[in-house]
Amino acid sequence: MKFAERLAAHITPEWNSQYIKYDEMKEFLYQYEQSAPVQDDEHLLQRYFARADEIFFQFCDKELIKINTFFAEKLAEAQRKFESLKSELKENSNLMNRKKDRFRSSKLTLIEEDDEDDESKAKLLGDTTLGTPQTVGSPSRASMRNRKQSVISNVLNNTGAQTITQRLIEKNRERQLKNKQFRKEHDLKLAFSEFYLSLILLQNYQTLNFTGFRKILKKHDKIFKTDRGSEWHKAYVETAPFYTTKKVDTFINDVVNLFTQYLENGDRERAMKRLRVPPFEEKQSPWTTFRLGLHIGMILVLIPVVLMLIFFTYATFHELSFNWKIAIKLYRSPLFIIMHIFFIGINSYGWSRSGVNHVLIFEIDPRNHLTYQQLLEMGSFLGTFWFVSLIMFIISAYYNLDYYIFPLALVVFLTVFLINPIPRFQFSSRAWVMNTLWKILAAPFYPVAFAHFWLADQLTSFEFLFIDIQFFICWFLFQAQWAPLKNFFPDSPCIPSNNRDLSITFNLISLFLMCLPSLLRFLQCLRRFKDTSHAFPHLANALKYATTFFDVAALSLKYHFSYMYKSDWESPFFYIWLIVKFIATCYKLVWDLKMDWGFFDKNAGENKFLREVIVYSSKNYYYFAIVQNVLLRFLWLVRLYDIGLRGETYKDLVTTMLGFLEVFRRFIWNFFRLENEHLNNCGQFRAVRDISISPIQMTDLSVIEKMMDDEDGLVNRQHTLNMNSKQNNNNLTITKRFINKHPNLMSITRRFNTFNPTEKELE
Repeated sequence: MKFAERLAAHITPEWNSQYIKYDEMKEFLYQYEQSAPVQDDEHLLQRYFARADEIFFQFCDKELIKINTFFAEKLAEAQRKFESLKSELKENSNLMNRKKDRFRSSKLTLIEEDDEDDESKAKLLGDTTLGTPQTVGSPSRASMRNRKQSVISNVLNNTGAQTITQRLIEKNRERQLKNKQFRKEHDLKLAFSEFYLSLILLQNYQTLNFTGFRKILKKHDKIFKTDRGSEWHKAYVETAPFYTTKKVDTFINDVVNLFTQYLENGDRERAMKRLRVPPFEEKQSPWTTFRLGLHIGMILVLIPVVLMLIFFTYATFHELSFNWKIAIKLYRSPLFIIMHIFFIGINSYGWSRSGVNHVLIFEIDPRNHLTYQQLLEMGSFLGTFWFVSLIMFIISAYYNLDYYIFPLALVVFLTVFLINPIPRFQFSSRAWVMNTLWKILAAPFYPVAFAHFWLADQLTSFEFLFIDIQFFICWFLFQAQWAPLKNFFPDSPCIPSNNRDLSITFNLISLFLMCLPSLLRFLQCLRRFKDTSHAFPHLANALKYATTFFDVAALSLKYHFSYMYKSDWESPFFYIWLIVKFIATCYKLVWDLKMDWGFFDKNAGENKFLREVIVYSSKNYYYFAIVQNVLLRFLWLVRLYDIGLRGETYKDLVTTMLGFLEVFRRFIWNFFRLENEHLNNCGQFRAVRDISISPIQMTDLSVIEKMMDDEDGLVNRQHTLNMNSKQNNNNLTITKRFINKHPNLMSITRRFNTFNPTEKELE
């Protein structure tokens, strides 16, 4: 492998701009070689190559300064992070020792109390049972034995109750402390593993840049037939701080030793397994590839089978007045979910090939996550199951068997596949999805990360899914042949003959479910505004999702009063809905292109209508995405075509087709949304997850960011605050107090430029 290919394959994408520009330097050398004069004038050639050397070494010097500066910044960031982790580890170790001492002393106290209780019981029992000898007329042996048992019971109830209660309290407290300690150690292990990964990336940064300089200067000497390149390498590169500094290696050894000793009880093999660095390129399992091909092949066979069954049985179903509307509603949502999983697998492949670090963006474990082939395999496997279920449904309906059991079995299988607690079938990934879904449902009560609002955005493309879930539950409770509530509610609301016949409750539930995905995103935006105090973009984004509420309200008014007009075109509520829908669509379209994708940047340069930096190889991909997004956003206009003269089955077919196209639109949207987020990470040089052990309040961080904009510090590019000197000094004092409380804030803000660790502190 050539070095240029190796460099491209092993660089950290988020640091791409900070590596040596090897390709540009190589192209520079080749151009000067090809443009060299062919004259025999030796003096002219010397002047030509001397001028080329001057320009080339100026470029090398500029690259060297860039690399040294970036390395020094990352090294200082690593030092601060390491000190923070050591402090947390020391605190955790001291806490463990205090807990052990406390439990040891409490156990000794309990033992002493038990001994005292035993002595008091023995004395009391002795006084009670070993009294004066029996005389004539005294109680019998049986009565004395009963009296003895009664006294013992009273003693145990009165004397031992406090001890037993203390033991229960101590055990409960110990259990709670163990759980808390387990979570603390888990967070520490995660933080150390991410820090170790960042050190390996920094070490790799050193190696690749040093090798790049050596290779390009060697090529320079070969082309120009001189040794000035090797001399420059010895004089500047071999003495450069990014190469001579060995602190990264020291940090790596210290992390391994601390992790082994304090977090893995001296088990180095287990520690290295936990700290292992994931490969630069995802390696696919041959068995996964085989199963993926097998499932796709089965689907390709099953598709024509389904089409043939529908073709040959359609006449029979028509004679039997078979309701295809029910089949469409029961089967389309599972199909779209399966398609979406398959599309995300294709997304993952495109992100990986283009260097978009989706693993970091979603903040999932880089050592244990689904590859694109595993996602494709999952989608194709579930797709095979869907086709088999549909075939069994059609055959059973043809022979008038109990055919509704098959869509029910399909949905139950998909649900169990997702929520089953068995540690198999990609358990960690399923748990991640369930945890993310829970945080979406509880949006106002949890901080919102990228994965949370990204998955919630996916749900907004499945608004019809929630309506189908309502129909599914209603159908199998009230309408199916073996529905448990069929006899209690003969007039089922599931399949009304006219929309006006729907019950008020059913209508309200439908309206709420249509708004639910947008409501969740609306609440997430409000939570982000609360955490950051930034009205833009969070409140503006919340307004975008609020337009869905107005859209649904106008649509419900149109349907509610439709009986008053011969057609929709005569209803004023129809035009109200049309205006609201158009405004909402334009709002969402502009947000897609400008905010989510970052297009139409005024600094786009030659990337017209796009942005300054693009990741994917061809601009045509971007222009295609813009055009298809505009068309598919306005595809709801199809519903206006002769909609009042068509039957319910036609409406469901249109809804199904629009649902498929919306899933496809979201599939394209995902490519460019994550590309934009990746470029944001590149702008911050963020290559690993930031794991904070000490919780940092978002309000504190917001206050700190505002203080960083003061004149005493580095001025922010977006805001400039003019405050008097006394106020600035007070803010600076408060800022330092925050920094002392949370040392790892230095790696987050990277704006507070007054921290300058001494050599003793660095040691």
